[in-house]
Amino acid sequence: MEETTTTTNSKAGKGLGIAGLVLGILAAVVSFVPCLGMYAIFPGIIGLVLSIISIVQANKAGAAKGMAIAGLVCSLVGTSIAAWQYYAINKIATEAAPGLENLKDALENLDTAKLRQEMEAAVQQVADSLQQH
Repeated sequence: MEETTTTTNSKAGKGLGIAGLVLGILAAVVSFVPCLGMYAIFPGIIGLVLSIISIVQANKAGAAKGMAIAGLVCSLVGTSIAAWQYYAINKIATEAAPGLENLKDALENLDTAKLRQEMEAAVQQVADSLQQH
């Protein structure tokens, strides 16, 4: 007579484990996209929560929890990278703000007539240089 164990037959937490894994992979992949990777924090956090719930359910039922652990790891990696990107972009933006204000002030005080005159002179110099060669 064959005895079956609950570890192989139980599906407790399996759906949440798959969802956590999919969201974790999505978060890990999106987190490597420059400037958009910080938005991977949202699926990453949801994947973390689903994976933890799946692990708890699998522990109670004695079911396999490999997929839930993989989802937890992928979600953790994606969320960590996304959080680092958010921190880095925020730091760069706050450090660049004073310089951008100076640039804005300089552009507002720009004399467009003089700029046009200088550009025409530069174009004329290039044209003269081309005619000499």
